[in-house]
Amino acid sequence: MGSKYAALIEEGLAKLGLDFDQDQRGQLDAYIAELELFNPVYKLVGAEGEDLIIRHILDSLAGCHTMSELASSFPHARIADLGSGAGLPGIPLAIAMRSYDFTLVERMGRRVDFLRNALLRCSLSDRVTVFDRDLKEIRQTFDLITFRAFHPLYDILDLVAPILNEGGVVCAYKAQLEQVQEELGQVKVRCKSRWESSVVNLEVPRLEASRMLCLLQKI
Repeated sequence: MGSKYAALIEEGLAKLGLDFDQDQRGQLDAYIAELELFNPVYKLVGAEGEDLIIRHILDSLAGCHTMSELASSFPHARIADLGSGAGLPGIPLAIAMRSYDFTLVERMGRRVDFLRNALLRCSLSDRVTVFDRDLKEIRQTFDLITFRAFHPLYDILDLVAPILNEGGVVCAYKAQLEQVQEELGQVKVRCKSRWESSVVNLEVPRLEASRMLCLLQKI
């Protein structure tokens, strides 16, 4: 592969148990190139070099197996990435989970422009859509909803509940278990919607930090 991060990516994919073919690797390389090109101007992520690959690309892909398993229980799962920003975790997941349609929800104009350009460069525009609007304005519904480095759970779950299909799952990327437990405690106090939750620990290659998916279903 032409990417200067080829060895790191190959190692990371292997440790995550992901088998990307040549087309998927080309898409991932194109996405990383777009991130590196526009990050200095758009301030998309707070990392560069190998740190960018580990903390953002591999971190996003670490949730792939769990989300693929969940998505397989729907006839044709529709997946949304809220507050997508630089396309994380949505674009890496869309590259890995190519049987599914994704929607990237992002309201900031410059980031929307980046996302649309990146989707073109990665040949993903046929099944990945960008919604350039606020979460409150979304009327479509989804089977899986994910987000990463977004609002605390208690700030958004009442807004997420109407756009999550029956039997759907929220897959929130989180760090510390204590933080998750605190947020879930606040959800019970602050939110009108009611949720059942569980946690799946994630192992991100070369990342010495706690990472997990908090899974939530409406009850």
